[in-house]
Amino acid sequence: MITFKSYLGALMNLLSRIAGKTILIVGEADFLPADARNALAALKAAVIGPIVVSSAIQRLTEEQLFDAVIIDVTIPDEAMLWMNEWLEARRIPFIFARNRRSQAAPGGFVLSGLSSDMKPIVATLFGPGRPDIH
Repeated sequence: MITFKSYLGALMNLLSRIAGKTILIVGEADFLPADARNALAALKAAVIGPIVVSSAIQRLTEEQLFDAVIIDVTIPDEAMLWMNEWLEARRIPFIFARNRRSQAAPGGFVLSGLSSDMKPIVATLFGPGRPDIH
């Protein structure tokens, strides 16, 4: 049974990892559900986007004003490979995700405001001993 105390402890652990971080979201305008944006804001993270692939590639090459990137698994393969290589070379943590509306899209994390979806995203991007790519 989950107690309020254990829930609060888990929430504080997530908060300590993500608070003050800026996350770039790459995907179509409807990729980031409102509940996921609200969950990230409640965890004190700043969100940029979602921005479409062409704008993301331009933004990535011009500046780095983010701590991690969440990329829609449905972007074109060439763009996915380019971003993967670019982010890996700069050791910027990133994940591929899908939102709940894209159940047909396989793979990646589920981007929603549910704690069960948000915990693995935060742990993977900002957890101790995390690898740089996922």
